[in-house]
Amino acid sequence: MYVFDLFSDGTDADMHILLIMNPVAGGAARTRVDLLEWATLLTGHRLEIVTPASLDEMDAVVRHAMREGVECIVVAGGDGTINRVASQLAGTDIPLGIIPVGTVNVLAREFGIPLDATEALGVVLQGQTRRIDLGVANGQPFLLMAGIGFDAKVVSEVVPSIKELFGSFAYVTAGLQTLANYKPSLFHLRVDGVDVHLPAWLVIVGNASSYAYQFAMTPGARMDDGVLDVLLFAERTALDRLTQIGAAMFGQHMHHPNVSYLRARHLRVEADPSVYLQLDGDTAGVSPVDIHVLPGALSLIVPGEG
Repeated sequence: MYVFDLFSDGTDADMHILLIMNPVAGGAARTRVDLLEWATLLTGHRLEIVTPASLDEMDAVVRHAMREGVECIVVAGGDGTINRVASQLAGTDIPLGIIPVGTVNVLAREFGIPLDATEALGVVLQGQTRRIDLGVANGQPFLLMAGIGFDAKVVSEVVPSIKELFGSFAYVTAGLQTLANYKPSLFHLRVDGVDVHLPAWLVIVGNASSYAYQFAMTPGARMDDGVLDVLLFAERTALDRLTQIGAAMFGQHMHHPNVSYLRARHLRVEADPSVYLQLDGDTAGVSPVDIHVLPGALSLIVPGEG
């Protein structure tokens, strides 16, 4: 773990900021930022920069910082790293700032946070805080979405070294390879007390409207409305999967006769045979899955209005 503790001068700092850098997000975040420029922007603040060697070490760093009274935690990483830190800040008033240097950076795109690292730091310093919801799946928080079925299987097939080399193209390759042989399951869902049974190949539970880049898979989802948006891709005919994919590419999947769109505060998903679960693009186990929403659980720094 690399630790830098920077002070602008000998006077009291305005704010104690912890900056966590993921060394592998987006192909080595440390090579994509100028620490001296950042330190200049943060003049007047106490800045600690930490590069953890593992997720467990990162968790320990966050817990220690919270005990020491840190006033803001900034993550330079991808959606998965941000998710990990956000899960520890849930229910606190400590604001989370993000510097998007991951593969896809869905959360940043959702809120219009610049993809340029230095500009994103400017948002941390000059933006506004906004309370947003978190989803929880089998006890694991997620910011953006839970995928149950096909997309989670694709995530499980992506080799980390290939992802680091080829970025989002690694998911495309894995998706095409998985698509040919993937078989649907019989899904049993209980959505806010209502039972749904159907053969399906994918269920997406969205806390955010964006799924990848600016692709709005659950377009009605808002991260501060206290509910989750549930998208069911039923496979009742041999052509359903292909026509649903084609419709989704043009943003028309909501009109497909075998795609259902629901909203819920709590749902349970079972599948026979069992299927994979992914949260914010990281593998998170298998079904059955219990999911609920934590309204206003996190304070996120976003661009100010005007």
